[in-house]
Amino acid sequence: MSSQVPADRQVTVRPTPKLVPFLVAGVLAALVAAVVVVLVTGPSEDYTVAASIGYLTFVLSLATVSVAAGIWLFLERRSRRRTRTYTATRTQNDPS
Repeated sequence: MSSQVPADRQVTVRPTPKLVPFLVAGVLAALVAAVVVVLVTGPSEDYTVAASIGYLTFVLSLATVSVAAGIWLFLERRSRRRTRTYTATRTQNDPS
């Protein structure tokens, strides 16, 4: 049997932040802001407290998710500077 020596391979590693936690944090920030606004100003006479919080959370989420995505994009682009290239060598497990 012929035994070939595996070739080395260049591997690029870049630490990037995950998008979903940023978006979830934006929605949670909107929810907290909506609860504070509704409890401080009081609900509308036409809607319940829960409906007021839900509507305000939806409206504020549009802005906070946009800001969170912008922060993620900034951090993602900044992480490109920390890109590292390594040489990876394949190892072979020989059972004998």
